[in-house]
Amino acid sequence: MLTLQKGAHTQFLVGIYEGTNRKTPIARVHYTHDMRDENLNSAPVEGVLEMHRVSIKNENRINDQEFDEIAAMIDDNEEPAVGDGLRQAYWNILPIYERALKREMYLGDTKARFELNIPSKDWPGTATLIGNSGAGKTHFLVEMLVRYLRRTAPGSRKTIIWISPEWEIDKTLKKLKDPKYQMHVLGVDISESALKKSGLDAMSYYNGKIGSIIENHGENSIVCWDDFPDGARALYPILREKYNSMIRVARHRNIGVYSLQHTYSGGKNTSQSLQSNKYIVFFPRSQQNRCITFMRDHLMLSTVQAKGLIRRFAKLDRVMIIQMHSPVAIFNSKYLLLL
Repeated sequence: MLTLQKGAHTQFLVGIYEGTNRKTPIARVHYTHDMRDENLNSAPVEGVLEMHRVSIKNENRINDQEFDEIAAMIDDNEEPAVGDGLRQAYWNILPIYERALKREMYLGDTKARFELNIPSKDWPGTATLIGNSGAGKTHFLVEMLVRYLRRTAPGSRKTIIWISPEWEIDKTLKKLKDPKYQMHVLGVDISESALKKSGLDAMSYYNGKIGSIIENHGENSIVCWDDFPDGARALYPILREKYNSMIRVARHRNIGVYSLQHTYSGGKNTSQSLQSNKYIVFFPRSQQNRCITFMRDHLMLSTVQAKGLIRRFAKLDRVMIIQMHSPVAIFNSKYLLLL
């Protein structure tokens, strides 16, 4: 069950933020098995069921006015009299509302937002961001890293290592290259031209330019693998082996590992990440069929369920974040669903 109350046995899911520069959340969403009344959420029916409004009206053959009337009765803890034409619809809608209170949160009618952030002190987590070129995956990760840098005291910041064949030319990385972060952000160019200019063989380049940096920063790093399969061909097998090895032990070594990929069906590039990642981030407006297939194959949803969820998330935001570690949940800036 979702709750805003923190307890001895609750598990943090995501923070709720308001404003652009706020460093601390106005509320924190937790997961709990404790079904006591004090943990239950309370919210107006219309807001809770906004994402289900159209389907509820169609299934119960009621109009907007009748939906609003039923919602008001539930809010006031009332019910239609025997013989009232809305009585059946009322008893159909009430359990949907009660379930949604426990498993969903919707912020679409507020200025607040759900926001995925990298913890300043705890394990930074692992994630793979999957999207076509231009979908927004680099922008999303850069913004998350910049928020981390802004919210974390300089002496407590982990080193961010960005490994990319486009480190020198990708304008989306400009914020990470700000001089005020130069002590905490290291860029590694793995392009074919960089390898060629170095005059080194692939293993020597890796040991001197990549492996040594990762090892020197040990457990105090957040390593971002930006489309490493598109880097120098000779470096690829070395980078793939290191990435897969790193993501397996990341949680135990307190290392953050983030990967940007074009597809989740990338064979050896993504097979380990799908098993080990805490988060998978999709961009449903540009890859709906891919999202549907993933949710069907990896979350065991039916195709009909997956299509409905993808349409719902794509309507609200360009990003869809799936928490793969228990409890499994899906959220974006305005909507959170516990599976």
